[in-house]
Amino acid sequence: MNEKESVTAAKMNSESRVADLPGQVLNRAIADLQITRPGPGLWRYLSAMSLMFVSLAIAFNYGLDSSMFYIGAVLAGIFFGAVGVTTHDAIHHTLTGMSWFDEVSARVATWGVLWPHGVYSELHKLHHKMNGVDTRDPERVTYTNEEYESANALRKFVIRNQLWLAVFVGGGIGMIIGHLLRSRGFMKQSKALRRELFFDIIGIGAVNGLLYGLAAAHGELTKAVILYIIVERIGGGLLQFRAHIEHYGLAGKRANYFSTQLHACRNIETNAAMSWLFNGLNFHSIHHAFPKVPFYHLEEAHVRMTKTLDKEGAESMPQAQGYIRTFLSLAKSMRLINSVQTPQP
Repeated sequence: MNEKESVTAAKMNSESRVADLPGQVLNRAIADLQITRPGPGLWRYLSAMSLMFVSLAIAFNYGLDSSMFYIGAVLAGIFFGAVGVTTHDAIHHTLTGMSWFDEVSARVATWGVLWPHGVYSELHKLHHKMNGVDTRDPERVTYTNEEYESANALRKFVIRNQLWLAVFVGGGIGMIIGHLLRSRGFMKQSKALRRELFFDIIGIGAVNGLLYGLAAAHGELTKAVILYIIVERIGGGLLQFRAHIEHYGLAGKRANYFSTQLHACRNIETNAAMSWLFNGLNFHSIHHAFPKVPFYHLEEAHVRMTKTLDKEGAESMPQAQGYIRTFLSLAKSMRLINSVQTPQP
């Protein structure tokens, strides 16, 4: 087992779990890291967008029979994954700290790939409230024991092979469909969600009408469609890959909100390239417990929090080695959670 996740060894009761620290103690450790400056986010967003557009330009300069078209398309998919992660930070206004830029930039980056960012934004806010403690969480990636036991044979196969199917079959389209389906349960209660869905439909229709209209006018419609499929498969697969690795199999309410979030997410020790690609979200516990910490402070906040927990004799945050290694480890066996949201050993 290559994961150092204490959550899998704990029974989540008073005899096996070290006491959680008060929220004030946890917050004090990183209080000065919760202010966002615009520079780092502007550079991150513009550099990722530029790399994506350069890759798209390379692909469009070659025909479908050229390997350079596919090389450019693959690179565009990878860099779209990097752009897509910045839209997550934009929701929390920790990309640049400029609310108007964060809101507009996220839609510029996603409407062209059919991604309903406004809907995702509202659901993601709910995810932060419900993560680890409420099965209604719209971004929950782990099924419950009850859901598995009541499923038919095909559904059980899907649940057992969830990680592989999410990344290599679901991809970006799977995420889009999944978020739209989950939004239905909250649509009646949320006026904001209904409003964002309306604007997403208008924006996606307008942007894609323009893009594919121009492609058709220049005789490049087939190329544009194939390019979208490749970008969606790779970029969407990367986003599914990250989301599952950082959350799969973890849940359980702790003594306070901050401690719950620190232990209901998985942190990944990875290289600089992967950390850049996922915008520092490999330090995921800190992001969930303190979403106002900007991406460029997540590593420092993680280091401080680790030292604080060690000093106070509290339980360490879930930790794993490498995204690919962790994915393969998690995919070996199905993980379920109980309806009361206690982790399954």
